Amino acid sequence: MKLLNIKHSLRFKLIIGFVTIAVPLVGLLLYNNYYASNTIREQVADSNKNSMILYSHQIEASLNKETNFLYNIALEDPNIAALSQLRENTDEYYLTKARILNTLTRYHRFDKSVDLQFIYSVKTRDLFNTPIQTSSYEELESIKTTIEKVVTGVKPDSDYFREWKAIEYGQEKYALIRLVDTGDGFYLGAFVELENLMIPLDLIHLEDGFASFVNSRGELITNTSAIGGHLLDTSLASESNEVYQVINKDDRKYVVVMNRIQGTDVILGAFVPESQMLKNLYHFRRVIVLISIAAFITLIIYLVYLNDIILKPMNNLIRGMRRIKHGDWDTRLHSSKSKEFAIINETFNGMASEIHDLKISVYEEQIKAHKAELKHLQLQINPHFLLNSINIVYNLAEIKNYGVIQLMCMNLVKYFRFTTKTNQVAVTIAEEMEHMESYIKIQQVRFPERITYAFRIADQAEHAAIPPLLIQPFIENAIKYGFDFMDHPFHIEIDIRLPGEDQLEIMIRDNGNGFPDDVLRQLQSGTFKASRDGQHLGISNVQYRLKHIFGQKASLSFDNAPEAGARIKIVLPFRTVEQFTSY
Repeated sequence: MKLLNIKHSLRFKLIIGFVTIAVPLVGLLLYNNYYASNTIREQVADSNKNSMILYSHQIEASLNKETNFLYNIALEDPNIAALSQLRENTDEYYLTKARILNTLTRYHRFDKSVDLQFIYSVKTRDLFNTPIQTSSYEELESIKTTIEKVVTGVKPDSDYFREWKAIEYGQEKYALIRLVDTGDGFYLGAFVELENLMIPLDLIHLEDGFASFVNSRGELITNTSAIGGHLLDTSLASESNEVYQVINKDDRKYVVVMNRIQGTDVILGAFVPESQMLKNLYHFRRVIVLISIAAFITLIIYLVYLNDIILKPMNNLIRGMRRIKHGDWDTRLHSSKSKEFAIINETFNGMASEIHDLKISVYEEQIKAHKAELKHLQLQINPHFLLNSINIVYNLAEIKNYGVIQLMCMNLVKYFRFTTKTNQVAVTIAEEMEHMESYIKIQQVRFPERITYAFRIADQAEHAAIPPLLIQPFIENAIKYGFDFMDHPFHIEIDIRLPGEDQLEIMIRDNGNGFPDDVLRQLQSGTFKASRDGQHLGISNVQYRLKHIFGQKASLSFDNAPEAGARIKIVLPFRTVEQFTSY
């Protein structure tokens, strides 16, 4: 419920209105920045992709030229064919090897596409190669050992005879190797270090970026520490200029473009720092951040300002209205900084004073009308019983029973002495029960030995106060409608007890015919009303008086006892005679 009230508040609607305007604007700025970043990223990727494709084609051409040279030597050089026939002649064999190496060396005086070439004899496991230019003896031995390992373990259907394969010849050092089978038990081969292929590539303008070769598993085999253990998606190594990927290393982000080098199992990749390509957008990003912060600060200032001139006076006005609604008529509003709210508050204070005075006047008039109505209801009982009593005396006079008439008149005098106290708002239970006893004795005079009664009053209950003549209408109706000259006397019981704190319960029951079903349903549903000829006026009278005096604190219920007779239960607050003075 509280959340629902917040959603309908003026403050919530103002915030929503501001957010509705600010969020799309900030979102548009962020989208523009995102779009610009993507556009620049794509342009840089496209530029570097073209460079990668161009250099990849150069590498492919150089390696294809070397491959063609190896095939030509294997097919056309007579020294290669003579090697297999000169194995037994040691001198000629070594002279032939020397002539082949001289041919390879002369070729590489003009072509530096590979680092070395070699010939391997499968039968004699003899490996000889062109000179190797290295910076250390350890590297030289590492290269020789790696080549021997490859050629001794290679099989005729190996990929080494179909393409250039990347091999590791030292710690984090890789090279490409290619083999050609001469068909006479000899292998021709070429070996090129990847680091040497990278030297011309460094001339490409990558600023703070770098280039690297990548194997088929997506691992870097040059500049291996540049991106740590990240694996690249090699499926993106196509010639499409729109294909790139982004990786993160520490706090740096790289845009990666790759191109597969045909005829090899390696991929050429360029790594461009995103910070370099987007450096011209950084000030734009700062502007967006500053705008967002400014919008947030403006929202706070805006809400504080509105709260001071509109929301706070509005809340004070609402609280004042709620206090007035709950009966706090002394509530007054203070003056406001806003002229409009100052007028509203002044008008509110004037209306509150007028409503307070009017409320008091109306309340006093209601009390007077309430007392007059109760007095009228109470006086209705007297003529009603008087008519019944005169009717009884009349019936006795018809049978000329003068002794009974005298006894009846004496009880009537005692009865009407009590009913003439019309100025009393309340009487005690003791006084009411004494009056009821007089009434029942009048009925006993009329019907000798046909009516009995019993009163049971709990301790302290006789001091309780009730409206006068509250019980009599039910006794009168019981005798009038329940007494039917039964075989046994008609018995009336009245039990008065205190069931709980500040509660009084009056139970009236008899052993007569009980309520008819239709009348009982009306009484229990609250739809029972007195008839126009005055029948059941007493019950309606009691209902009205209980409602006016006690409201919802009193209850009146009707039912029939299982064995026989009617039962009426009255529950009302416990009060003394003094507590009824306000009624």
